[in-house]
Amino acid sequence: MKPIRFYFALFCGKLTIALLKMLKKRATNFPGSVVLTLCPDFLKHLEKPEKIIAVTGTNGKTTCSNMLLDILADNGYDCTNNNFGGNVDTGISAALLKDSTLTGKATKKYCVLEIDERSAVRVYPYVQPDILIVTNLTRDSYKRNAHVEYIFNILNDNIPDKTHLILNADDLISSSLKKNNKRTYFGMEPFTDEQLIGDNIVRDITACPVCSSPLEYSFLRYNHIGRAKCSKCDFCSPEPDFDTASRVFTPEGRADIEVLHDGKTEKYNVPCENTINLYNATAVTAALRTFGLTEEQLAASFKKINVVRSRYDVTEEKGRTLKCIMAKGQNPVACSHSLNIARNTPDTAVILLWDDYYDRKETSENTAWYYDVDFEFLVNDNIKQIIVAGKRAGDLVLRLLVAGIPEEKISTTEHEVDADKLLDLKISKNIYVFFDMYVDQYKEILKEKIKEMMKNAD
Repeated sequence: MKPIRFYFALFCGKLTIALLKMLKKRATNFPGSVVLTLCPDFLKHLEKPEKIIAVTGTNGKTTCSNMLLDILADNGYDCTNNNFGGNVDTGISAALLKDSTLTGKATKKYCVLEIDERSAVRVYPYVQPDILIVTNLTRDSYKRNAHVEYIFNILNDNIPDKTHLILNADDLISSSLKKNNKRTYFGMEPFTDEQLIGDNIVRDITACPVCSSPLEYSFLRYNHIGRAKCSKCDFCSPEPDFDTASRVFTPEGRADIEVLHDGKTEKYNVPCENTINLYNATAVTAALRTFGLTEEQLAASFKKINVVRSRYDVTEEKGRTLKCIMAKGQNPVACSHSLNIARNTPDTAVILLWDDYYDRKETSENTAWYYDVDFEFLVNDNIKQIIVAGKRAGDLVLRLLVAGIPEEKISTTEHEVDADKLLDLKISKNIYVFFDMYVDQYKEILKEKIKEMMKNAD
């Protein structure tokens, strides 16, 4: 017998959704706050869909979730999802509430959820995924996530025993989660045009977790992502079940990839413009083949989907290219990967919109994460200009100078939307705007202003 408070919370939640829709709001998070306030164990009593696929990890959650949802929809699966809402307990509660009856029964058979790593304690006891992708576990915001081992322990203690894990074989941290769970590994072979050993500052695992001896990397793609073995015991990277062995990027922001699986080669054309998204596409391939889609179904659906333009947007005008790329703020791995893209492009201007939107009201902010980001990548003749915009521009300039970047290449403005005034299109043919996920409104204004500059340029 379900408690009365559950039905009261359910009624209030449904009423909240109806009222918000009347106000033309999406109702993706607040109804979840309402039901959890009235009934803290609301998720325990609400019926869940029969099949749940979830995604967690430091980077790539939203991209993977969107790809999963689009591909499943293309193959006729109508899924409950939180792709427009929060990935914590309130957003997940709102998503499940929305697709339930007035008695708390699920109205859809399938579900795709993006789940924040730290919410594992509040979500997994009640929402137990059948398949869970863990994209990676790398260093993240100090304030949000402290340290990668802290997040590992939260996940390891709370992921349900019944969940089939889709794990990154190239990540020695996340691939070690829940040793007794059924698991499928995905990974990528070293490509001929990549450095054998990456030159990032941060490496979150250098010692064997079994015997504490030094690890020996045969290949290091970025940070600690690569293939390694212990110098003394038999600990090593697992072999991928789905292994991307080749990739060819296309001008349209896509890639033709070959994935090795069960001794066969599967070919896909995926929405992907960089290495991290190659991992995301490979993870989705592993998850959906495990779910039951055929190679043919997956290949046909991949061709139809694209990267969300708010995350990766390209404009070309009069021989110049503007790329706006989102990087998770205060996340040194994501930001370093963005800089790595820019350093290999000639005649480049880099515009940084990496101030934290919610911290900007404070007089001070923890800027330690700047020193985990590989700004040394910008010490490069390809980089002609670096424009730093935002309230913390002075702090970021200090980090750039420490990295060894010539002062004459750097200019600053406190206002993100004024960065175009510092841009010199005579020396820069390629413009990269790297922006935090919460300053999208400023990025859009700046993008339109730069596009107008490009149209009017000689």
